[in-house]
Amino acid sequence: MAQSITHACTYCGTTVPTKMRFCPNCGTPASIEATGYSPTQIAPPPPTVYPQQQPAPVQQRDQSPSQGSQPPPAYARPQKNAGRGIVKVGVILLLLLLLLSVGGFFALRFVNGRGSNITNTGSNSAVTPTQAQLSTTSLNATFTYASVNITLINAQQATNFADDTNTPAEGVVRLNLHAVQSDVDNVYFADAPVFAYPECFMLFLPGGNKVTSLGYKNLSGPARKGDQVTWIDFHASIHLQVNQMTLQVGKETEEHIQVPLTGHADLSQYQPKQSTPDLRVAFGSLFWTLKTATFKLSDSGTQVEKGMRFLVLTFSLDNPGTEDLNAFPPDYMRLHYGGATIQLEQALIGAAAAGTTNIQGLVSFVVPQETTAAIFILLPGHTPGATSQTSIPFPIP
Repeated sequence: MAQSITHACTYCGTTVPTKMRFCPNCGTPASIEATGYSPTQIAPPPPTVYPQQQPAPVQQRDQSPSQGSQPPPAYARPQKNAGRGIVKVGVILLLLLLLLSVGGFFALRFVNGRGSNITNTGSNSAVTPTQAQLSTTSLNATFTYASVNITLINAQQATNFADDTNTPAEGVVRLNLHAVQSDVDNVYFADAPVFAYPECFMLFLPGGNKVTSLGYKNLSGPARKGDQVTWIDFHASIHLQVNQMTLQVGKETEEHIQVPLTGHADLSQYQPKQSTPDLRVAFGSLFWTLKTATFKLSDSGTQVEKGMRFLVLTFSLDNPGTEDLNAFPPDYMRLHYGGATIQLEQALIGAAAAGTTNIQGLVSFVVPQETTAAIFILLPGHTPGATSQTSIPFPIP
């Protein structure tokens, strides 16, 4: 029996009989010299690793390539440093993912940064708009709305204003004004009611088109003891003439004030009208003197309703008697005009204590704007010593 010849596996060093075509330990094909096959007959091994196995008994037989035997099967040969290649690919993918994430973050910041400074700006959508060239028209028009004295200082016209990003492409008219609450001492409450500029200020353009406010420095007018310098913006093409525009002030249900932006508007029709009756009457143990009667559009922080007027009466009281006046004004004060008798809207009467003189009083009524005369009535039963009604007729200015 011929002696079996062996050789060492070229990969793992395991002893392999010469007649075996592959290493029984790692699957590596036998050397070319041992098997007699040319290098082109051996397929490149796939990257699959087989588990270690024990050598199987080998049947000894003579066989040569010339006898028609087939090439040996291609077993996987472990690739050296294969794990390092996988690690390198993973690191590259991780770096690419990190770069994409950082780029997306800064792109999102850029988009959000631009959007945060834009509010319905039309084509003028710059993040920090610069002030465009503007023209100024001096107005110096003064009127009273809701007990607030308002002076229109000027009108400025431009394609945009740097402090108002809510600017259309066609242009803007800005009204600069000074507002002072004027009726702070004639109200019951701690604060006079306030109004909202966008709700009360409208601009009529040439041709009659009406536009509402699109921007403002202050939303509301000044409250009690308020003094406010502010501005309001309106959408108006720069090709329109400011002196052909008109500002309308007042809610839909209120008496409106029309202010032509000509620089020399006549607003006398909106100014309060006052007379001084200076009529003195005795009522019980007191003496009432009707000092002034004022016809006006607003009182105590309120603008009058359409077709009506506030009628505000001021008095002085002398109480030479021995009892104080503690009556509630709505209980004993009335106003008669035409065929109607109404109660007062508001009253502010000083404490007419016994023995005092020149105590100030003020009462307010709402009457139709065409009223020309009225009668102030004091009812008995509430004032010290008053047993009968007293009346004071007077003309309305």
